[in-house]
Amino acid sequence: MIESRVLLTAFRGSSAEQLIKYANGFDTLVLPNDKIKDSEKLIKKIAYSTYDYVFSFGQKPNIKNKVYIETNARSKESIVATAFDCERLQDLFESNDIKSKISHNAGTSYCNCLYYNGLSYIQNNHLKTRMIFIHIPFFENINDTDCFFTKVINIVSKI
Repeated sequence: MIESRVLLTAFRGSSAEQLIKYANGFDTLVLPNDKIKDSEKLIKKIAYSTYDYVFSFGQKPNIKNKVYIETNARSKESIVATAFDCERLQDLFESNDIKSKISHNAGTSYCNCLYYNGLSYIQNNHLKTRMIFIHIPFFENINDTDCFFTKVINIVSKI
């Protein structure tokens, strides 16, 4: 069996940053919360390494013990969709007792910008990399962060 090369990204100071600290054996990238620099850092990392998968994590208000799997990102009138198998990922979350929702709206700010630029770079350069953006709850909306984070990282390792 060939092991997949996986990159996990998260924004500094977020619950997502704490999540990727559970990721032993994966490449990780903590982003500085700057729309331009975030995308530049991600693209540089993708350009100089070969990844099978990029999992980008952000936090979403008003969700509790649940994840949102984002199918696409937008910039003005342009929409770019992921080639990631979102239904398979949702099945993995559900079978590991994490509620999930497939969402078609990555937001209007940092998360969407990073996702749009990452997906566009992958598609424009004909890379085989599959990128997905997953929103997780804020700390206070996770009942047991240790259990939740461990399950999420275990799911990532099954891809």
